Amino acid sequence: MTDFANGAAFFDGRVVPLADAGLPLTDWGLTHSDIAYDVVPVWQGAFFRLEDYVDRFEASMAAARMDVGRDRSGIITALHQMVAATGMADAYVAMVAARGRNPVPGSRDPRDCINHFYAWCVPYVHIVSPKAAETGTSVWIAKSVRRIPQDSVNPRVKNYHWGDFTSGLFEAKDNGFETTMLLDHAGNVTEGPGFNVFAVFGNTVVTSDHCREHSELSGVGNMPIVRFS
Repeated sequence: MTDFANGAAFFDGRVVPLADAGLPLTDWGLTHSDIAYDVVPVWQGAFFRLEDYVDRFEASMAAARMDVGRDRSGIITALHQMVAATGMADAYVAMVAARGRNPVPGSRDPRDCINHFYAWCVPYVHIVSPKAAETGTSVWIAKSVRRIPQDSVNPRVKNYHWGDFTSGLFEAKDNGFETTMLLDHAGNVTEGPGFNVFAVFGNTVVTSDHCREHSELSGVGNMPIVRFS
């Protein structure tokens, strides 16, 4: 009997245990971090706004100029099959488009790569634990690193460029904080690893213009509220 207790993946057209899935070593998704992705939650046995998340995923693929050879219905079917195989009622579900391998020897042309789709799911991931969400958590504003500029990596395409977040997390942990948030090069608050940031001034909740400029799902998920005094 296949064990999906720790998660599952949809890879090469079939559902497999998460531990059995992996990218080829020369996939540009791995060697170039050349990936577009999205994450949709499953909560109490149902997907949350799946159609909207797939809309955003398709927009990211189009912006990244990827064609994974799987249409919208095929993506949705794959996600349902994968989650159903695990029996998880609450899950973190990722859908991914990777640039893929380049079959042309010596080619550095991304148009030669064979793009592909895969997905994976694990038990639901809390960015901030429910207990910490009730009592408050600690956030470190990174000092040694700034968020990747939007004219370098398009923030509207969800991607795996986490070098800046990882540096910020090391800073936060080294200083006894739970997580981090990053500033841009003008000193404005941007976001944290996996969450948007809102501030409360009196009775007003504000957030970055960047969030409002994005699609309607730009703020869905765990979104810490920062109270400034």
